[in-house]
Amino acid sequence: MERDTIVASKIKDFLNSKHIRFIYVEHEATPTSEDAARVRGTKPEEGAKAIILKTSDLEPKNIMIVLPGNLKIDSKKVKQVVEADISFEDPEIILEKYGIVVGGVPPFGNLLGEGMEVFIDEKIFINEKISFNCGKRTASITISAVDYKKAMKDISFVGDFAK
Repeated sequence: MERDTIVASKIKDFLNSKHIRFIYVEHEATPTSEDAARVRGTKPEEGAKAIILKTSDLEPKNIMIVLPGNLKIDSKKVKQVVEADISFEDPEIILEKYGIVVGGVPPFGNLLGEGMEVFIDEKIFINEKISFNCGKRTASITISAVDYKKAMKDISFVGDFAK
């Protein structure tokens, strides 16, 4: 089984373990949030865009920011919370470490290993549902935003991280 398929299976298992109903759909490759929204037939703000960053600490680590697909990271706000400089992780490193191509990163850093901290922008919960690529650019999952909040409440930080 390929690594991106393993990630999708981990997400489905995690959602099932939390008794969360979800819709899984395979589709054409969607490298951007706009492509994903078009293919899914959803609004861009319903997309959960997950971005892996690296910190510039003495011991650099990866963190994940999850925000609505129509917004961008506010680096100043993120730096203030993580108390370190941040930058985008190299796509080759993401593929090597996590088996995921950029554009397929799911909003579940907790399932990617290495104790990745997950920071969720509070605006993701404005919508009734969220949709996200689940480890690959050719498959998406849709769940209720309330269920995502419940599933991630003890393993993430919710705040204002977008502009």
